[in-house]
Amino acid sequence: MRAIQVQEDLTVRSSDVQVPEPGPGEVLVKVRAAGVCGTDLHIVDGMIKPDAYPMTLGHEAAGVVEQVGPGVGLAAGTRVAVFNKLFCGACEQCLLGRQNLCTAEPGQLGFNRDGGDAEYLVAPQRNLAILPDTVDFAAAAVLTCAGMTAVHATRMSGLQSGQTVVVNGIGGVGILVVQVAAQAGATVIAVADSDGKADLASRHGAADTIMLSQGDNYSALPEAVRSRTGGRGADVFFELVGTTDTMTAGIRSLAPRGRFVSTGYTDQSLQIHPIDFILSEASLVSTVAATRTDLNDAIAMAAAGTLTVPLAGSYPLDGIVDALSALRSRSVLGRQVLVPG
Repeated sequence: MRAIQVQEDLTVRSSDVQVPEPGPGEVLVKVRAAGVCGTDLHIVDGMIKPDAYPMTLGHEAAGVVEQVGPGVGLAAGTRVAVFNKLFCGACEQCLLGRQNLCTAEPGQLGFNRDGGDAEYLVAPQRNLAILPDTVDFAAAAVLTCAGMTAVHATRMSGLQSGQTVVVNGIGGVGILVVQVAAQAGATVIAVADSDGKADLASRHGAADTIMLSQGDNYSALPEAVRSRTGGRGADVFFELVGTTDTMTAGIRSLAPRGRFVSTGYTDQSLQIHPIDFILSEASLVSTVAATRTDLNDAIAMAAAGTLTVPLAGSYPLDGIVDALSALRSRSVLGRQVLVPG
C-alpha cells in the first residue's frame, strides 16, 4: 500500500509498505479520508519525535472496516472514525473516562506510531467510533482531532451560557471552538490574522472579530477585548496560537475569575508574574487532545448539523507536501484532507 512517511532526516515522502495485519482486538480500516493538522508540522519539524523512523504520518482518519482480528465483532464495511490516542482501558484515568491521560499506554497514532496517511490503518476496536451515514468521511477525519479537541477544551473551560469568550487563532481547531462555544450559549469574539479568517469566524458563530496580523503587537489585545466587553474582559480565553506574546495577552484579557485555556502544542514558554492571576482569581486550564466521549459528542453534533467542518482543500496522498506548505503559510481557511486512492 501507499503511505506518507516522515524519515529520520525529517523529509516526507510517499512509500510502498506492507498492508498491516490486524491482531487480536484490532481492526484493519480502509482509510477514506485523513486530516492534515498543524501538529503534523511539529512532527516534520522534529519537535515531536516518533518512537522510530520512518513513521506513517496522520492522526486524523476515517474509513470503513476492511478486516478484523480475533475477538472483534464489527462487520466489514462498517463506517468508523479513529480515536488516535491508544489507551489501556484499565488504569485509573481510563476508568474515569480520561483516555487521553492513560498512564499505561504511551502510543498515539500518527505521533509515535504509524498513523492514517495511508491506504490502510490498523487500530484497536476500542479506538473506533461508529460513524453515521450523515457525516461524510472528510468531516469525520477532522473531528477525530480538531472536532473532539474543540469539544474537550470547551468542556474543560467550565463555560456557561451567557458568558463571553475569546478564541485566539482561527485555524483548524479555532473555527470549531468558535462553533462549540457559540452552541453552548456564549458570545464569541474571534481573533484572526486575515480578513478571510475573520469572515470565516463570523459565518460560523462569532459575534465580533479582532484583526491582529502576524507581526502586530499583541499587547494591544487586552484593551481591544475590554473595549468590546464593557471593560470587564473575557470569561474564557481560548489560546490556539501559542507564542509567548499571545499567551501573555490572553491572560491579561481575562475578566475576574476568568479562565485561560491553553490548547495545542508550542515550543514557546509562558512568562508571567503570578499577580496577573492572583488579583483577579483567574485560572489556567490546560487541555490535551480529548476523550472518547468528546469524539462521540463531536460526531453527534456534526450529524445534527450543529458542528460544521469548513473544508479548504482535498488532496491525494502524494499531495501531502502541498498541504503542509499551505498550512505553514497560514493561508488555509478551515481544514485540509488527504483522500487515498
